[in-house]
Amino acid sequence: MESVVHLHEIPKEFKIKKLGSGQNGTCYLTSDNRVFKEYHTKGMDDKITRSLLNLNYDGFNFPRQLVFIDGIFKGYLKDYVEGDTLDKINALTEIRNLVSGLCYFEDSLMDLSYEECLYVYDLNLHNLIYSNGKIYDIDTDPIAPFDFPFANPYYENRKELANALERDYMRGPFKSSTLNDLVHESLVEGISRPSLFIIEAIKEMEKDTKIKTIKDYKKGLVLLRK
Repeated sequence: MESVVHLHEIPKEFKIKKLGSGQNGTCYLTSDNRVFKEYHTKGMDDKITRSLLNLNYDGFNFPRQLVFIDGIFKGYLKDYVEGDTLDKINALTEIRNLVSGLCYFEDSLMDLSYEECLYVYDLNLHNLIYSNGKIYDIDTDPIAPFDFPFANPYYENRKELANALERDYMRGPFKSSTLNDLVHESLVEGISRPSLFIIEAIKEMEKDTKIKTIKDYKKGLVLLRK
């Protein structure tokens, strides 16, 4: 497959269904079940996007083909991932499956940090998809070479993920000092995996009741707070 597609106009097949729109562009489902992201402006730089084409890290939905219209970089094509965004997960989803998927995603995120020195600087729950026991980052535009002189992408990416999860899965303060420490180590320092907080929270909750679903977890989280 060619990594660059040169066209004179955007084909109808690239825009079968609108999937969503953000600050930089709009995503559409294509006729061959892929995603076409069309940028809003003509001034987007393709250099960073081009550098992501050949990356393969489980859980990251990277661009696969750049799309140029009459020589102007217009967007890209990537795989389509069907599932539920983490901000809209339903109560039928088992919390342990989510934690397992989160652990695998964290592994991949750390590999990306070490091997590529890339910073994933805009992780958020509506771009994290839960599908068949796995978690996928479907918006990999906000990934760039890490150039902060006094920090490490390993810790910064953990903090980014922790902050994405904080609203629904981590918000304290809590009665347990262990939980508070894990929150701080994830959100502020990036030395602790966010999944460790969820695992510890489940242990605390299950002293009184069984936690099986996202709904159970969120109810139990309220009880653990001060």
